[in-house]
Amino acid sequence: MAYYQKNEYDFRRYGNSVNVPNNDIARCMYYLNCVCHTIEYNENNIQRYCNYENWRQLSDAEDYLVFVLCLTLSPDEFEDKCFVESPELCGSSSNAFYEVGQIKHSLLAVQSVVIAGRTRHVNKIMAYTQSWMKSYYYEPMSRLVARYRPQQPSTSSSAPGCVIS
Repeated sequence: MAYYQKNEYDFRRYGNSVNVPNNDIARCMYYLNCVCHTIEYNENNIQRYCNYENWRQLSDAEDYLVFVLCLTLSPDEFEDKCFVESPELCGSSSNAFYEVGQIKHSLLAVQSVVIAGRTRHVNKIMAYTQSWMKSYYYEPMSRLVARYRPQQPSTSSSAPGCVIS
């Protein structure tokens, strides 16, 4: 006797529209907020760095920590696990969150992901469009890489008449 079991997913879309300030740190904080909606991650006082509406309250050192957290929690860690590029699932938004119940048909969602050597439980999945990922991760991170790149030492002298050899 053969037994066939077809797994089923029960997806429920949830969330609301938000206004993210037009600032690279704020956009990266919004990205971190989205990460924290999809996985269980409560380290590094991360909730402070997810509050994109209060991005101006961060110090320069905290701005840098947001940058480092985004590098650590890069989309590469989540793609096809709990982040899914799917304009169809986003509808009129550039991203959308889904709660996942029982598992359904051909969509694969994992129960956990490994980040920095630690297993993280997946709470939800996020569908996104390429424009969302560009706006909230790739473009701001590119500008922040330039901001935090070590400055090359100047070959010009700061004092008149001095020669550097």
